[in-house]
Amino acid sequence: MSRTWRIGEVAERTGLTRRTLRHYDELGLLVPSGRSWGDYRLYDEADLLRLLQIQSLKALGLSLPEVAGVLADPAMNAAATLRSHLAHLEDRIESEARLADRLRSLAGAAERSWEDVLDAISLTQALAHPDPIVRLRAALQSPGSTTAELLPALAAETDPAVQEVLVWALARQPDASAAAIGLLASPDAGVRSLMVRVLGKVRDPGTAAAVAAVLDDPDPHVVNAAVNALGRLGDPATAPALAELLGAPAVRQLDLIDALSGFGAEAVPAVAERLAGGGDETRAQAAEALGRLGSADAIPVLAAALADDDRVVRLAALLALGELGPDARPAMEEALDDPTVAAVARRLLDLHVT
Repeated sequence: MSRTWRIGEVAERTGLTRRTLRHYDELGLLVPSGRSWGDYRLYDEADLLRLLQIQSLKALGLSLPEVAGVLADPAMNAAATLRSHLAHLEDRIESEARLADRLRSLAGAAERSWEDVLDAISLTQALAHPDPIVRLRAALQSPGSTTAELLPALAAETDPAVQEVLVWALARQPDASAAAIGLLASPDAGVRSLMVRVLGKVRDPGTAAAVAAVLDDPDPHVVNAAVNALGRLGDPATAPALAELLGAPAVRQLDLIDALSGFGAEAVPAVAERLAGGGDETRAQAAEALGRLGSADAIPVLAAALADDDRVVRLAALLALGELGPDARPAMEEALDDPTVAAVARRLLDLHVT
């Protein structure tokens, strides 16, 4: 005998109310296949599949009479129906389109158990709930969720706290990297930024090249997310691409320097090139970055920058030398001859008494 569920069990597992399920019954939209000896409604596997189809079609904007008409067609194919109605969502907001994609993937997952179908309905309801607390709880309490469920939920999410939890949940999925890379070309800058954050959270070094390619994105939020992600990924091969952003007004320079600092001596050549040939702001930021790299290889480059035409650059180079310890003392002593930075040089030399 196949498994059956009472109305209370279906309501509890799906997030739908008993009143809603009874209303579906009264409309003839979802008539339970059986009754218990106590006259309780009993739903079988076919009923659960029909319920998932109803919820999917409702999410596409169909009224209950329209849903009934679609399901009354004996030739109806759930996946084909979902695809045909997706065309009507083009004039709707982007979040509704992403929600429809998620429901389509859920409806087409034939390999799931019937317990999974109940969980899928519940998760879909919770992740689309208007209350961000409900969505946050759903993201935290859905260990069995899949990339197919989490990815569209993240793409549609607007609350920063819920986004962060969904990024964390998605990063735990074994196929998260491939899924996120596939959306780096999304026309939606918000989606691109979120996918970069996912890749940074996964910390798979093999994705560094894909993230570095996003550094030329036209949206500064995406670029800054890529800077932070590359700092997490720690691939020194991306140092030249990061160094190119030194002095860029749309890029958070502190985050950029933090990302470069993790590469140590391996980033010195790329940053030194920017110190030698960039504009005033770029040279000043490059000097600061060289000090943060913590490598003695940067000392000759910074010593040469003490003769820069711009006082701000000279001062940045001097302060960077101060971060590199006693080995930089001879270079700092040369700055005593520059009246514009001599006082700072004396202070730094006092701090580095041998």
